[in-house]
Amino acid sequence: MKILISAFSCAPWFGSEPAIAWGVIRRLSANHALWVLTDVHNRPYIEAALARSPLPSVRFTFVRAICKIEPARAAGWVQGLHYLLWQLYAFFAAAALHRRIRFDLAHHITYGSSWLPSLLGWLPIPFLWSAGARETTPWNFYGVMSWRSRVAELMRSSAVFFLGSLTRVLTASRARLILSPSSPAAWGAGLPVQRFALGGLQPEEIDLLRAIPERCTGAFRAASIGRLLGWKGFALGIEAFTRLHRDHPDCEYWIFGDGPERRHLENLARRRGCASAVKFWGVLGRGELMQQLAEMDVLVHPSLHEQFGYALLEGMAAGKPVIALDVGGPRRLVQEEGGRLIPRGKPEQVIRDIHRWLEHMAQHPAERREKGANARRWACERWNWESVGERLFKFYERTARPAGSGYRAPDGADCAEPALSPEANWVGEP
Repeated sequence: MKILISAFSCAPWFGSEPAIAWGVIRRLSANHALWVLTDVHNRPYIEAALARSPLPSVRFTFVRAICKIEPARAAGWVQGLHYLLWQLYAFFAAAALHRRIRFDLAHHITYGSSWLPSLLGWLPIPFLWSAGARETTPWNFYGVMSWRSRVAELMRSSAVFFLGSLTRVLTASRARLILSPSSPAAWGAGLPVQRFALGGLQPEEIDLLRAIPERCTGAFRAASIGRLLGWKGFALGIEAFTRLHRDHPDCEYWIFGDGPERRHLENLARRRGCASAVKFWGVLGRGELMQQLAEMDVLVHPSLHEQFGYALLEGMAAGKPVIALDVGGPRRLVQEEGGRLIPRGKPEQVIRDIHRWLEHMAQHPAERREKGANARRWACERWNWESVGERLFKFYERTARPAGSGYRAPDGADCAEPALSPEANWVGEP
């Protein structure tokens, strides 16, 4: 099959979105001929990776939209403008390639955003859209954020609604199949939405994570990993840990990452009287972070919306039981034997539920280690790129079928993600 891929963000070992695109490309190249459109700023990272491990069945086209602007270092509105213009340039490049190659299928991978458009659906070939999550932050959770994060979330929610309406016309309506971790009900009627979380672990990552030993001694320690943004929900983690700390004063909460919410979180820990037990590590190198994973007992991932959840997946592969909110990507990643999904109801309910499960994990170390082993098995066997690629291949086959051949995307079915074994129990909507 000859496949055209749009991957604006694509660079190995360079963050979540770039890693997803690179993982898909690397896996698909074993079975298909790929032509990849990506931003010109990814070129040095891709060429360095290809020098170490060539992908002979892949052709990269580096598209430049605005000269001398590196999206990762630009202001937010500049990034958005650059991305929209890039999509226009990429469409003309794609049309020229299609006239010459005659593709069987077009797949938009990154950005995985429900409200930013891709124009590949306007080519005369079947179009598969990896659209990301559709959720937004509920109003009642704005109170746990700093005022800057409230403004940022309000702007995002507005974009999901207003730009999302435009994207529905430009992109969603042109797709033969839409892949999203969100429920089809969140997209509205009439769209061919299939619930699917796109992401996985490379073999070398799995080897590193599997080598991390379980923690059997020392005071109980919870941890969270990610950018310190309001919607990541770290304030909920601190509030829950505060209650745990009252009964277990020797326990600790480690937070890895940096961002605009850090001062707000530090002040929150100080006001709650647990600042000495909450340690902010900042941004660590990958090797150092891997070492620190060995010092954790439980990973807390309280994101209020999430497309995938690489920190969550890596924590599971490292043998750590996880606590996450029942949204988007985490809903697809977490299974009951390896962790706990918390309903995203009200802030007080979420804090209470996280505290309850932290307390349970602190008091039952044997069960904690058993859940960690189950989480590792699930992550390494179910979410390696070999397995994820097999599930993605099925979507490619369905999408490439001629229109009217009888295929219709199942309404909310989980047929693409069956249980790993009869004992494995999905947590989430059926």
